[in-house]
Amino acid sequence: MPFMFAYFLLSFACALGVILYAKNTEIFTDNANKPQGFHTKKTPRAGGLGIFAVFVFCGGGLGVWGFLGGVLIFISGFLEDLNFSLSPKLRLILQSLGALLVVLLAPLVLKDFSPLFSLPWIIALPLSVFMLVGVVNAMNIIDGFHGLAGGFSCLALGFIYLATPNPFILALFWAVLGFLVLNFPKGRIFLGDGGAYLLGFILGASLMDLSLKGVVSAWFGLALMVYPVTEVLFSITRRKLQKQKATLPDALHLHTLLFKTLQKKPRFLNPNALTGLTIVLANTPFMWISYIARHHPYALLLLIALFVLGYLKLYFKLKEGQTCV
Repeated sequence: MPFMFAYFLLSFACALGVILYAKNTEIFTDNANKPQGFHTKKTPRAGGLGIFAVFVFCGGGLGVWGFLGGVLIFISGFLEDLNFSLSPKLRLILQSLGALLVVLLAPLVLKDFSPLFSLPWIIALPLSVFMLVGVVNAMNIIDGFHGLAGGFSCLALGFIYLATPNPFILALFWAVLGFLVLNFPKGRIFLGDGGAYLLGFILGASLMDLSLKGVVSAWFGLALMVYPVTEVLFSITRRKLQKQKATLPDALHLHTLLFKTLQKKPRFLNPNALTGLTIVLANTPFMWISYIARHHPYALLLLIALFVLGYLKLYFKLKEGQTCV
């Protein structure tokens, strides 16, 4: 455990260094005027740098291909954190290449989705890459609110570790905590694209690996990650129905609608931190039940369906509340 605390300190020191460096430079600094942003001032956004340092120190956790894939995916986002703007298409290409490396060569090709269906390898390969890239982007969508992405990641890493104790997962858990103490509740820094992409990659690849080893049902990964996955799939569907580009950011996610609702509450509350805390706490029972039911696909499928229905009901209720103002 003392050695694990060193990962906490490494991540914390990197995040603190970014905060101090960002005071005198535009590098690592986020634009407070982004449409999906809810900060009143510019905020450093490279909190994932320390998590990446722990990832590198631990060798990636999934062998050489997992390491190379994670590095490529981190770079696809970290360049954006350095203000080297990459087009969404180029970032998607880099993410797909990173995911393909680990899925094809680790390998992490998911074919068995019992009890519903089983897929031939030729279909399972691109689907596995698609799922991993989806989780990578899903984590990025929920970054930006104090404690949301970091808190959710800690929970997910914790339940993965409970399912099968793994020193790499425990190291990443401590690394995320090192970032989180500077992210919540004051929001002095947030993950940034690089950190969010990397955590999405680690969580997605680790859950796929557990499924292939028979430790959990293939549906456990979706149940555990159902909140960010639902967020990204619903956002894509919503934008397509509105004839908008799926890659364009907006302020119509569940967490942004909740934030706008909480802004109307007494001024002594911090609506940004309260948004992150509320969503993390609301997800905790679903993630805990997912862990308990990790060997029972029917229970996991029912849990996924219940979450999606609850998400949609809450989303449209919050949206209706905004339009009535």
